[in-house]
Amino acid sequence: MDKQFLIAFSITLLAGLSTVLGSLVVFFNRSKKLGWLSFSMAFASGVMLYVTFVEIIPSSLETFLKDNGKTNFFITNHYLNLILFFLLGCGVAVLIEKLLPDQKINNQIGKSFSTKKKIYRSGLLIAISLALHNFPEGVITFMECYNNLISGLAIALAIALHNIPEGMSISVPIYHATGSKKKAVWYTALSGVTEPIGALFCFYFIIKVGLNPFIEAAIMSFVGGIMVFIAIFVLIPMSLEYKSKFQHVFGLISGIVIIGLSILMMDSI
Repeated sequence: MDKQFLIAFSITLLAGLSTVLGSLVVFFNRSKKLGWLSFSMAFASGVMLYVTFVEIIPSSLETFLKDNGKTNFFITNHYLNLILFFLLGCGVAVLIEKLLPDQKINNQIGKSFSTKKKIYRSGLLIAISLALHNFPEGVITFMECYNNLISGLAIALAIALHNIPEGMSISVPIYHATGSKKKAVWYTALSGVTEPIGALFCFYFIIKVGLNPFIEAAIMSFVGGIMVFIAIFVLIPMSLEYKSKFQHVFGLISGIVIIGLSILMMDSI
C-alpha cells in the first residue's frame, strides 16, 4: 500500500472510532432511572431524522440527477427512484426489527424481561442503521484525505465530532438493557468500523474503478428509509413509554441541535 493510502485510511479509521467517545457517557451516568433512557431514545431519533432529511435525502436526489437517466432502470424519474429505494429501506428495517434474535439479558433494571429485550433490540437497531450511515461518511473522508490531506483532516474532525452523539445514542440503550458498560462500548465501536470499511470500498471501487452514480444514490435513499422507520416507529414510541416528564422533548431537540451544528461545521469547511 502506498503512503498516501495509509495516511488517508488511518485518519478515516480514527474518525469512525470517535463514536467510542460518545459511548463513554455510560461511565458517567450512574443512574438507571428510565427517564434517561427516554431522553437517549428521543436523542437518537433526533439524530437519525435530521441526518436523513438534511443530509442523506438531498445528497441522494442530487446524485440521481448526476446520473441523468443514464443507468438502464425501469423508472427514469429521479423522485420516483428516491421514493422507491427509500420505501425499500423501510421494508428492510421492518425485517431487521422482526428478525433480530432474542437475547438473554441480565436482570439489571427493575423491569420485566420483555421490556429489557425491547430496549436491547432498539439499541441493536440504532447500531445497525448508524453503521449503514457511517459507511458513506468513510467514503467521503477517505476520498478527501486521499486527494487533499489538509481539507481531508478538517472533514475528518467534523465527522468525528458528530459521531460522538451517535455513539451516545447506541451505548445508552445497550447499557440499560444489559447492565454492561463493556457491551455498550463494544457495540458502539462496531458501528464505527463501517467508516474504515467505506474507506476500503472507496479506494478499490471508486478511486480505482469508479462507482455508478445511480447505485450511490440508491444506497443513500435505502439507508435513509431504514433510519426514518427506526426513528419514528421504534425509538420515539419507546421514548414516550419511558418518559416521566419532558425527557422525550428535550432528547429530540438536543439530538437535532447537536447533530445539526456538527453538520453545519462540516459544511462550512
